[in-house]
Amino acid sequence: MTLLKGESINLGIGIEDPATRGTFVVPQNFIPARTPSGVNVKVTKALLKETKSSGIASQGSTVVQRMAGGDLEFNVRSESIGYLLKSLLGAVASVVKETTAYNHTFTVLPTDPQFPSISLALAQSGQQDYAYNGAIVKSIELKTPVDDLVNAKVEFIAKDEAEHTDFTPAFQADDYIFRPQDITIKLATNLAGLDAANAINVKELELSIDNSARPQQCLGSVTPTDNIAQMIEITGNIVLDYEGDTYHDLVVAGTYKAMRIELKRTDITIGASSNPTIQIDLAKVSFEANNPDRPIEDIVRDSLDFVAHYSDTDSKAITVVVTNEMTAYVKA
Repeated sequence: MTLLKGESINLGIGIEDPATRGTFVVPQNFIPARTPSGVNVKVTKALLKETKSSGIASQGSTVVQRMAGGDLEFNVRSESIGYLLKSLLGAVASVVKETTAYNHTFTVLPTDPQFPSISLALAQSGQQDYAYNGAIVKSIELKTPVDDLVNAKVEFIAKDEAEHTDFTPAFQADDYIFRPQDITIKLATNLAGLDAANAINVKELELSIDNSARPQQCLGSVTPTDNIAQMIEITGNIVLDYEGDTYHDLVVAGTYKAMRIELKRTDITIGASSNPTIQIDLAKVSFEANNPDRPIEDIVRDSLDFVAHYSDTDSKAITVVVTNEMTAYVKA
């Protein structure tokens, strides 16, 4: 029997045609993973328990639901992130920025729970490959440590699993990673003030976006008829060296701020003069708690939990602009 190394498992992603939602499409990109993907079939079984005077707790087991899902931990990259953001938030508009550089603006689809569906391809070199249809991204957790690459963990849910002929993983050379030195974080009174705001000195940042996706399970089918998104929750945490009571007072006073998280590779030029960039703007952020770290042998730090809200003034909560050399995020 041929054994399989974890590094030989790769996950591909493709955007499905809205007109044939749930129909598997071949992957448009493979995402290099920090750990092998956890995507797998998920089966719910019901035990057959009846009064048969057998003295045994059950007389059988039968499948009543079958679906798929799992996670992927990866280094955040400038092109593959767009496939995930489209399914996570629901809407994207792509325009030429200059020459071969494009801006992709991802926003929340507010009224339609059928967020764009994707197909997943699990490639297992030398072993059986699997296809997953009708998937959507349920959540992304972004982390920006000072001593590691910017990384994230994404959770998928999918309709079903099917065996597939061998996939051939291919990775894009211009799908650039982001490093700690590529990150700036800003706070301002409102969105309009973010451009002019100074970057704050952040030690660590975590950002979680969860659209509460769930399967649509109906009678007459063992697999979900669809996967739909619900309300989006955006939470996070920042850690800073304590330099006064500024952030303490934001918590106590309940002051709202706009926040920008920008990842930009200024050392790489795309198009004529652009850079691979991911810019996340949160219109209305409240700092819910401060959990200070006060070691006797080190610098005191603030650890601030925050929540992003819908802003009536801006008619939005979150906007993500990705700059890369992709023309659009549509079915191939």
